[in-house]
Amino acid sequence: MKKLYEEKIQMKDILGLLIYMGLFLAVAVWIALLQPIEDTPPLYTNPPDEHSRYLIPTYICKYLRLPNGFEPEVQIPYYGGSYALFPGLSYLFMGLNMRLVSGFGADAMLLAARSVNLFFGMLMALFVWLLGRRLFSERGTLWSFCCGIMYLPQLLFLHTYVNVESMCMLSIAVMLYGMIRMKQDGVGKGNSIIFAIGTVLCTLSYYNAYGFLLISVPWFVMCFVSNGKDKRKPDYRKMFSYGGGILLIWGILAGWWFIRNATLLHGDVTGMNTLRELQAATGAYRAPTAQARGIGILGMLRENATLWELFRGFVAAYGSRSVYAGIKYYYLYELFFIVAFGGLLLRLWTGRKEITRRTLLCHLLLFLGCLITFSLWLWYCYTSDYQVQGRYVLPCVIPLYLWVTLGYEAIFSRIPKVSAFIRYLPAAFSTFMLFYFILKTAIPAYYL
Repeated sequence: MKKLYEEKIQMKDILGLLIYMGLFLAVAVWIALLQPIEDTPPLYTNPPDEHSRYLIPTYICKYLRLPNGFEPEVQIPYYGGSYALFPGLSYLFMGLNMRLVSGFGADAMLLAARSVNLFFGMLMALFVWLLGRRLFSERGTLWSFCCGIMYLPQLLFLHTYVNVESMCMLSIAVMLYGMIRMKQDGVGKGNSIIFAIGTVLCTLSYYNAYGFLLISVPWFVMCFVSNGKDKRKPDYRKMFSYGGGILLIWGILAGWWFIRNATLLHGDVTGMNTLRELQAATGAYRAPTAQARGIGILGMLRENATLWELFRGFVAAYGSRSVYAGIKYYYLYELFFIVAFGGLLLRLWTGRKEITRRTLLCHLLLFLGCLITFSLWLWYCYTSDYQVQGRYVLPCVIPLYLWVTLGYEAIFSRIPKVSAFIRYLPAAFSTFMLFYFILKTAIPAYYL
């Protein structure tokens, strides 16, 4: 069965794309306009860490240069150190955008900074749609994939305030789109450039997503290895040629940050050691970690229902992890995922003889990217700072919804004489759950 990208784009596809992106933008702009930036007791409806991160684009707007992390203007009170020590290309775009509206007051400048991430969200929605057309053959399945990702309340939330995660999520969509194109069409100039741009954006956004940078290397090599039907030897010359080109683009557009850090921070390319030194020098208080208290990782997970809280934060937790839906809302999402993975297991069992080694390897690499992301969060919680925030594992959302969508596709394919409209049910679920959370939980909290 042909994938959707092999068909000519029709007017109904364009109309669906406009509605899908228009709904996302309308809700995201609404939230971006309503949420405060500073601490707002008793509900604390301000986004997490935004006031600390906003210091950096504000500095760039004022001085038209990047801070090095030691300036008083970018230091975080009571925390010690600064986010300026870490990659943050999006801050540069925000600062320059703020400069353009600096004569219109503080509210306009804040919206200018947030609008950069709104733009990233729209771009991500587009790339998710393009990716879905490469993955699926049915329009109902495509929209279930797209709406599941972009209408997940927590993902939409990431694109409404000042942070680096928004560009990170865009980067993963671009990287995966480039990787799928390379797998399906071969490694050419256009596909290599798309993939390289994704790696640059990922590198200069968020360390937690670096697992997907790692899996892209064997994925790239796999694109040159025989699939079993083609007995020709791999073209190693072509592989090293395109690989070198991608590495050159990455080195020029992303490597400069780490050279800068190594120069300014005495060899500390990641900025992590410098942050710890600044925190120690300022006497910033940090709660003792589970490791420091002599508790094992499993003990930490049991102690505060860590995985359940992580799940809630992954689905919907607005404000400073303070604006939650009722508990049944998360149970419903849990059921939605359980049914999907039941369908995925059914698909694996009934179609196990049809699964090629290359397809299996692709899914294993995506799973490895998710596992690395989860492990980085878990280790950070255990050794450095206990942060049960779902945004730390949101880089896994695209592979997750790929498997969810495949699971529901397997279930629907087993139903005799199924209507084509039933394939839209997961999309309808995701759309309903987003608007239910926004109208029932988020907006009332902002108006209190």
